[in-house]
Amino acid sequence: MSDSRPGPRFTGLVLHREPTLGYSFFVPDGWHRLLVEGEEGHGVLYAPSLDEPFTSASVVAHDLGVGVEPTDLAALRTGFRRGLRRLPGASIESVEAEAIGNLITIEGRHTYRDGEATRKRWVRLLYQKSLLVRIVAQAINPEDFAYWEPMFYQTIRTFRFGDWAADVGVIADDWLASKPT
Repeated sequence: MSDSRPGPRFTGLVLHREPTLGYSFFVPDGWHRLLVEGEEGHGVLYAPSLDEPFTSASVVAHDLGVGVEPTDLAALRTGFRRGLRRLPGASIESVEAEAIGNLITIEGRHTYRDGEATRKRWVRLLYQKSLLVRIVAQAINPEDFAYWEPMFYQTIRTFRFGDWAADVGVIADDWLASKPT
């Protein structure tokens, strides 16, 4: 069944800055922001609608307590694949992994079963020193994922360690005061 809705419309992008942990990314303007707190870290979830918050993009960070090195890439990729396969009815579409200097990034797209529903996700993990950042773009079904994918792309691909605003000359006192050394 094809989706007959016109694609989502961009009205702009909003910069999300996380000065304490030293990263930033863009999200679609107008999306609703919810805080995420738990054992797996803290962060934010942005959803186009509060009526259906499962369809969302989230960014959650967690200090692992131990540094991760580029030599860990193969083991991390294997563990990532193994974790995806454990989901009920998992179907892995793609997995990519690379180390660039001290940054390790692993990402994958997959579907899985949640009760009677089939869900779709795009997960990206970024490791820098002892910090793990998990970005998840997901939708209630593959059709909704395809619909929202252009918006998800912005969050997944604009994430960076550093401050987008400072790179264009906008310096905020709160960023400089709380940036880790």
